[in-house]
Amino acid sequence: MPFDETTPPEPPVYIVMDSNLLIAEDLCGSLQAAGPCRVINAPHPDELIRILEGETRVSAAFLEMRYDQVLQAGLDSALSLRGARIVLTMGEEDEIKVAKQGWAMLVRPFTEDMIRGVLRPMVNGV
Repeated sequence: MPFDETTPPEPPVYIVMDSNLLIAEDLCGSLQAAGPCRVINAPHPDELIRILEGETRVSAAFLEMRYDQVLQAGLDSALSLRGARIVLTMGEEDEIKVAKQGWAMLVRPFTEDMIRGVLRPMVNGV
């Protein structure tokens, strides 16, 4: 549906994939607290691939994966086709590679302010 003055924009879609249930729930809650959105919790990369088949756009994907794991799983291309910003939550030693790709890194333990900091550049079109 095209956007006009009477049609509100679609809320952002976020994907969270973390093996630690508490961290995943905290991350989902922080994203929802930032404003209207749809958050999808994917427990495993295989499940994420299945979920992506039904999604045409994704604002950001928060992945408990290392840089090389994302590439090996083909998630980088699948997510970029949907406009997603990739945010890795592990693999700090890959921070330079991650930044060169235009992705973001959330170093554990992360806070709600850090999560909002990752979202802010997306809103500003960076």
